[in-house]
Amino acid sequence: MQMKQHKMGKRTSVQRVGGHTARFFLVSCMAMSVCASPAFAAEPTVPAEQRIWVARYTFSGENPVTEAELADVLAAHRHKDATLTELDAQAEEVTKYLRSKGYFVAFAYLAPQNFKDGVVNFTIVPGHYDQIIVNNESYLNEKAIRREIGVSSGDLVKKSTLNRGVWLTNDLSRVEANTQLKAGSRQGTTDLVVNVKNKGHRTWGYVGVDNGGYRYTGRYQYSAFVNYASPAREGDLLSVGGIMSNGGMWSGSASYSTPIAKQGERVGVSYARSYYTLGGAFSALDYTGTAQTLSVYWQHNFKRSRDVNIYGTVRLDLKSLEDEAKGMAYSNPKSAHNWVFGVNGDSLDRFWTGGRNTFSLTYTHGDLSIDDEMQRLYDAATAQTAGQFGKWNLELTRLQHVSERVSLYLSYQRQWASKNLDSSEKMSLGGPNGVRAYPVGEASGDDGWRWTSELRWNLPTREGDGNVWQLIAFADGGHVNLYHNGLPGYTGKMGRSIYGAGVGVNWSNQANWVARAYYAWKIGSEDAVSDTDRSGRFWFQIYKFF
Repeated sequence: MQMKQHKMGKRTSVQRVGGHTARFFLVSCMAMSVCASPAFAAEPTVPAEQRIWVARYTFSGENPVTEAELADVLAAHRHKDATLTELDAQAEEVTKYLRSKGYFVAFAYLAPQNFKDGVVNFTIVPGHYDQIIVNNESYLNEKAIRREIGVSSGDLVKKSTLNRGVWLTNDLSRVEANTQLKAGSRQGTTDLVVNVKNKGHRTWGYVGVDNGGYRYTGRYQYSAFVNYASPAREGDLLSVGGIMSNGGMWSGSASYSTPIAKQGERVGVSYARSYYTLGGAFSALDYTGTAQTLSVYWQHNFKRSRDVNIYGTVRLDLKSLEDEAKGMAYSNPKSAHNWVFGVNGDSLDRFWTGGRNTFSLTYTHGDLSIDDEMQRLYDAATAQTAGQFGKWNLELTRLQHVSERVSLYLSYQRQWASKNLDSSEKMSLGGPNGVRAYPVGEASGDDGWRWTSELRWNLPTREGDGNVWQLIAFADGGHVNLYHNGLPGYTGKMGRSIYGAGVGVNWSNQANWVARAYYAWKIGSEDAVSDTDRSGRFWFQIYKFF
């Protein structure tokens, strides 16, 4: 970017704002109106070479921090002589401090004064927004952009506030935003120019195939999901998708979410329905199951920045579940109302050679109703899952950069339950997203933990080659307690621990194809019970994004 020269400009600077370049010029009234008052240019009241006794400092103008803070910045200069040139340098120290606090166009200057009794006064100009100008070339309406930017005419110019607004605007689907600062129409002000344009197609999604299905409902799964950005031009999002297997299982979902009146807040609604039929040894029973979930949620962004993001969520899930075996006149209809309260986020750090962390903590307070009288009586005499329950879920991940081509991925998940849980609320360990040496649904329990570690190596690429290959060596493990409160008459093991290790490969190319393949071996003697026991398992996933 080429900097223009201004005849009367004393100093220029280019600064990044919200990850995008914002150009502004300091102390140059021709370039920007964030300038001193006319007195700033007045003749000094004492000769430039005269030394001035400094007893204490005062600050006038509009000070965005406390006077004590600024006095501490200059504490080393008190009770000493100083020339006007040295006092100007002290004003620059105050300016640097204000900018370190995020007031990145603020400055201090020494106005004409008589320095009576050794009192030195610096005038503070923090900088205010004049006009907020939106150049909109996107799917969004201007009102939505102004809501997410979150600053108005007259507000103080502060880096953290502006960065938050730019990040939140960029979070809206399929748009990108950048900002610029330019001269305002009034002294001490600056205009904020917000440029927003489309990023990619309004419709996007993927199709895929994997072998992560359950043994009796079909191992091979075929999926498709489609998103549509801003149907109401509010930064809202409509998503539909589904999965079906080669064994008669299918599930579909639709969701809609939209920002609401306040910056960083979002509400949404979703509906999901699934159906399965059990094959194999259960074929003669004509065993089927259905599940429906209607969810509404509210999400608030507590902190949005490059290095730290924190979100809070409140969600209500209304569930309807039924298992039925027509071959044995069995039916078990259930319903549940679950309130889910969660906080999640991510952060970047510079530990070792840098890394990224994510976290999620949720608490679920639910109420399960068993709607068949016979099944209700059976539950009361055994697991006692009906009624109110609670559970906590924690998930932590870290992606640690090791070298240019090597990284280490770590993941830990934990569940704590307040009582025996229904099978739909339990934690399971096996499968392609868990302990990969064991089948889907293996080791399901009320309380438990699971961890994963992966050493990843990005292979060198040849010039012009659009393929990206990554080799992986991994180890997984976990433990569950099958029943939180035990089970009357149950004499089997109350807990299970399973472990495995393996190798894998990830691949992607410029045509938006992504594939993953893993082979995992069991560690230890724990047999699989949800599928045929084997010493090793192979998993694959192939996706085409559009």
